[in-house]
Amino acid sequence: MGADAVRTLIIDDEPLAIERLQILCAQIASIDLVGTANDGDAALRMVEALRPELLLLDIAMPGLDGLGVARALEKLGVRPAIIFCTAYDNFAIEAFDVAAAGYLLKPVALEKLERAVERVKDRIA
Repeated sequence: MGADAVRTLIIDDEPLAIERLQILCAQIASIDLVGTANDGDAALRMVEALRPELLLLDIAMPGLDGLGVARALEKLGVRPAIIFCTAYDNFAIEAFDVAAAGYLLKPVALEKLERAVERVKDRIA
């Protein structure tokens, strides 16, 4: 983990999806994984507690979905970068309406995640 590693939180309701993203994150030196959440409400609590710089956020979740999480964070004035990681391509326009830094389709490819994280790092810098 470099000193400039991006503090990252994974949010997904599927344990296997979280596990897969954790494995990918472990291969990217510029990611400092600070936690995981499995629903939108837990995500909001963890963002407030941990202040991550980046969310790897699923869209389709029961209860508060990923787009709802993004909108709630905007209202709170907390603005981590968001890379949506989803199985659905039909939310892309809405994702960019909430200023997503990226939109990756599952299964997420390591190279695509690395590129998206580098773009986030450039924005933070």
